Amino acid sequence: MTKRRSPYIWVMTREYPPIVFGGVGTVAAQLTKAFIRSNMTVNVVTKSATGSIHFSQQHGSGVLRIPEIKPYFHGFAYQTRFFQRAADRYFSGLPDIIHVHSIEFAAAALWYKRKYRIPVVYTCHSLISNSRKNAARKKSQNRLFRHADRITVPSMWLKRSILKEHAAAASKVSVIPHGVQSVSDGTKIAPLHLLFVGRIIKSKGIEPLIRSISILSARNKRVRLTVIGKGSAQYEQRLRTIASKAGVSRHIRWLGHLPHAKVQRLYSSYGAVVVPSQNESFCLVALEAMANGIPLVSTRAGGLKQFVNTTNARTIRSVDSQAISRAITAMWQDPNGTRQRAANAKRLAKRYSWPKRAMQYEALFDTLLKARRRAGQRVKA
Repeated sequence: MTKRRSPYIWVMTREYPPIVFGGVGTVAAQLTKAFIRSNMTVNVVTKSATGSIHFSQQHGSGVLRIPEIKPYFHGFAYQTRFFQRAADRYFSGLPDIIHVHSIEFAAAALWYKRKYRIPVVYTCHSLISNSRKNAARKKSQNRLFRHADRITVPSMWLKRSILKEHAAAASKVSVIPHGVQSVSDGTKIAPLHLLFVGRIIKSKGIEPLIRSISILSARNKRVRLTVIGKGSAQYEQRLRTIASKAGVSRHIRWLGHLPHAKVQRLYSSYGAVVVPSQNESFCLVALEAMANGIPLVSTRAGGLKQFVNTTNARTIRSVDSQAISRAITAMWQDPNGTRQRAANAKRLAKRYSWPKRAMQYEALFDTLLKARRRAGQRVKA
């Protein structure tokens, strides 16, 4: 019996270490490592931090970095002609599967599909809103929804959101949750030391969280909030102004963007992680807190419902300062219940391993490649 050859994958992602600003880069990097451990051959195409093309070996895969400047990049998309030249030069042969994480690669990925019949899998991390500002990016995402062979999403909530706009894609959308890796066994830090990790944008609930610190610090002067993440300079200044007017500037520490590995190591240095999001397609930060045994105070917005509940987290009922402060206070007042929830959360997070996610993707890739071979046999016949 002939041994099945593991597939050769091109991963296309705008974020890849060391350029990682959110969940996309973390997921792309962790999945790539898991693919390689599963004996898949992987090459990654990603953004260059300089004005030139670079190629290197990283974690067992080839990484091709292409700058987001002309002539390589125009109108929120990599230009197919220049993309092809770079891939021909640095990669050995065509892939079996193209795995797209970022819509900036839509045109290039779909060009390879049309020309060489290479299956395209699009992992959608979030649904781009319908607005004039996002028109070009929304158009690229819609092309992937229409023409990708399979679409994977991390939560049922995101799948339902996509199908409201793209009902015709129902047969090709699959839910494959993100994975997580534990690096600590919990925390011995006082629960008064709170941590927020995420992009600094309004939908993350950071404004009411800051105002909740005013309420909490009035009861206990030792309350501290550390904020890890980056946003626009204008919005970050707005948040600092809110903190100043609320009289809590000295209670909040702003660390800016930190590498994912460093954030993972920092979890155990805090008494609780707070996720006051208005909307989430999944929320890797919440799952990471759970995997590391850190008490979680969180909403159940969007994809958070998939794994956050009252048995493993102290839930925030609405995204306002009063509700956030009540949830945090309830956590403080019930130390035994908090420890039990953290233990429950850690057990649940063990189901979300990256090797398991890689196995799901490999099964999906195998299905697509079998369909491609059958189609090729019909054409020859």
